[in-house]
This record gives sequence, C-alpha cells and structure tokens, in this order.
Amino acid sequence: MAQVSIIVPVYQVEKYIRKCIESIQAQTFSDFELILVDDGSKDASGKICDEYAKKDDRIKVIHKKNEGVALARNDGIKLSKGKYVCFIDGDDWIEKFMIENCMNRILDTEADVIFHGYKQELWKNKVVINIEEKSTSDFLDTLTHSEMSEKMEMLWPYCSSYVWNYFFTRKIIKEERFPNVKISEDHIFILNVLKKCDKISFLNDFSYHYCMRMGSSANRWNDTGLFCQIKMIETCHEFMESFSISEQRKKKLMAQITLSAYSYAIYTFCFPECKISVKEKMRQFKKMKKQLNLNEFIPYVEMKGLSFSEKIKTKMICNKMEILLVLAGPIFMKVVRRA
Repeated sequence: MAQVSIIVPVYQVEKYIRKCIESIQAQTFSDFELILVDDGSKDASGKICDEYAKKDDRIKVIHKKNEGVALARNDGIKLSKGKYVCFIDGDDWIEKFMIENCMNRILDTEADVIFHGYKQELWKNKVVINIEEKSTSDFLDTLTHSEMSEKMEMLWPYCSSYVWNYFFTRKIIKEERFPNVKISEDHIFILNVLKKCDKISFLNDFSYHYCMRMGSSANRWNDTGLFCQIKMIETCHEFMESFSISEQRKKKLMAQITLSAYSYAIYTFCFPECKISVKEKMRQFKKMKKQLNLNEFIPYVEMKGLSFSEKIKTKMICNKMEILLVLAGPIFMKVVRRA
C-alpha cells in the first residue's frame, strides 16, 4: 500500500495536465498513489489521464459526471489508501522534492497537518509574467491545539484557504469531506480539519506552483458566491468556538474574516460576466451585510498590517461607499483579464 495518496481533480485542463502528472511522477519520494478524478471533462483531459495510467501502475483514474471540484476530491478521498493525503490542482505543478520535504517534516514533528508555502505564477497571454513566493510564517513552527488558540491572531493570516497548501495525515481527514459549494469549499474543509488537529507544523517550502490564470474557476463570476461566503463565515465562527478565545478576540478575528468575505463578494461582482445591474448589486450587498452581521464587526476592524490598497478598500466598505468599488471594478477587471 502506498504511503501517500495524491488526489488531483481534473476538469478541462488538457493544456496543463501533462505537466502536472509528470511533475508528480518525477518526485524523489516515489511511494505514492496518484488518483486522477476526471470530473466530466469535455476536452481530452480524461483520455490523457488514461494514457498515463496505462504506463504507470501508481496512477488510478476515476471518470465521473461533472459535479464540481468538491465532490471530485471527495471521490478521490474515498478511493485513496495512503497514510498521508495531499491535493494538487490539475493546472498546477510541483517541484521534485515537494512530497519528500512534506514527508520528512510530518515524520519529524508527528504533526497531523503540514502547512507549506508555494510559488504563485501569474499568467498572461500564455506567458508567466510574475512569480511570487508565498511564505508560511517566519515565527510559527509547530503548534499544539492549545498553542493555536494562544497564537490565533498570528496563526490566522497564515491559514491558507487553498487545500493544496496542506499535507494531511489520513486519520485527521478520515471523517471529513468537502461541502458541495462552488466557492470556499477548500476553506470550509480546512477549518473543519484544523479544529480537530492536535498539532500543525509549518514548512517554508516553495515547491508547489500555483498557476493563476484569469478565467479559471477561481477567477470568474459565480452566481452562488454570496451563499458560499455566508457558509464559509458560519464555519469560521464554529472554528473559533472550538478554541478557548475571549469574546473580544473572537470579534476582532471575525471582523477580519467577515470583511474579507464581503470584499470578495464585491470582487466577484466586478467580473465582466456579471450582468446584474448596479441597483441589484447594491441590493444584494445590503442583504449580505445583514446576513453576515457586518455592522456589528466593523468597529473591530483593524488597519494595521494592510497594504495601502487594502486600507483604501476597507475604509470605503466601512464608510458604506461600496458603489465606488462596484463602478470602478469592471473597468479594472477588463484591463487585468485582457488576453
């Protein structure tokens, strides 16, 4: 039985899946099974997966009807057998030492979860125009559950909402599954895992390459975005409740989380595909503010540590000036996404 199960959801990534698979095959740690979950792709992605499976008995392929990345990952978990589990997206790739580095760290620390860094590749016109290293904390090493509670203010900004940022023991995710939502399914899954975690360890490794392409599922309009953000906030609240944290600290942390969710909703409404009128957008934002109870948390919002642009955006939201972001947003998005 393989030590590590690597689960890759595959959907419409025929241009990228070969690089993803071959980067996994090239790992210095070879005792793994690779589970490719073809989520009803209409392009050649599924056939490419089968092609590699015929040549490498470590590779298993699931073909299923399209139900979204969350259920695709769940199907991968069901089939997996490894003592350790990690996830990679089908349009990303990893450097050859990544699995070995994670394995060494999890064995040395006996942690339930490893949280590692990554390199963010920004693609435009089929060319990488920028690569940025996204580090884990420089001041957090390995934390027990009680230490996570004590250092929550430091920990929270480093709790990535990307599931591929983590390397899990099977026992910690045994009963956990991704919720069937289209946005924030990673974050909800991760928080539900971390609240049960006895120990988490941080690894400043940049072997994972997140290829950020405008138009991918994470970068386009989704009409269920508001519902997904509300679900995520509910999970964040449950996560905070699982730790011994004072009400004052909880409100400060929830203010940060809630404002971030609201800000992301504004961001999604700026995509050109969103044809909702400005009047309807403002009506939706008013509704979301009420559901998120945002006005309760605004007094606890802190500007410290925010970039200049984040401070401007935060001040506009706190002063109920979202309409300016909505009006300017689509112009900005068209410039960024121009291919």
